[in-house]
Amino acid sequence: MHLSHALKFSAGCIVVILAGCQPPASPPASLPPPAATVSPVVSPSPPSKPAAVKTFEKRLRGELMKKAGITVQTVTCPATVQVAAPDPFTCQAIAEGKTFQVAVNPKTAKPQDKNELRWNTQGLLVLPKLEQTIQQGMQQQFRLEVQVNCGGKVRLAKPGESFQCQVRDRQGQTRPVSVRVEDAQGNVTWKL
Repeated sequence: MHLSHALKFSAGCIVVILAGCQPPASPPASLPPPAATVSPVVSPSPPSKPAAVKTFEKRLRGELMKKAGITVQTVTCPATVQVAAPDPFTCQAIAEGKTFQVAVNPKTAKPQDKNELRWNTQGLLVLPKLEQTIQQGMQQQFRLEVQVNCGGKVRLAKPGESFQCQVRDRQGQTRPVSVRVEDAQGNVTWKL
């Protein structure tokens, strides 16, 4: 008898599918009768988020992409958050394949700007913005026009961590710039 099987994973259960099973011409007397068909167990889906939270996630994702200039795949906020309340909360975002936190603080919005969204990323450096800052600093401090490369679009960073970017001047000389992360908000110091 030929027997093949495949495992299927769905909704938290394992379903075994047997294919190519053919009963013998006459079943032996010692075998029990065929078992009844078993229905698969379906896990309940998580409760859906309120529409206000889904709308807020979409708005925050749009602002992250616009202000940070990066592609944000997802923003996920707690389903229980009251987005209209003044209490701060944290959402999780994924950009360029990196997962990071976004701290939202409605209290810091000015009363006349009720529609203003106040947020800051936690533990994420937007490298094109850092490159621009270093480029402007080199121009102001040393009167040098340089191109800066920090190696990508985003970087997860912890306070106290250091890394290097590369600057190249018009003559093609390349030098490292040492960058130190000062806090979780992404403030950095750099030196040539």
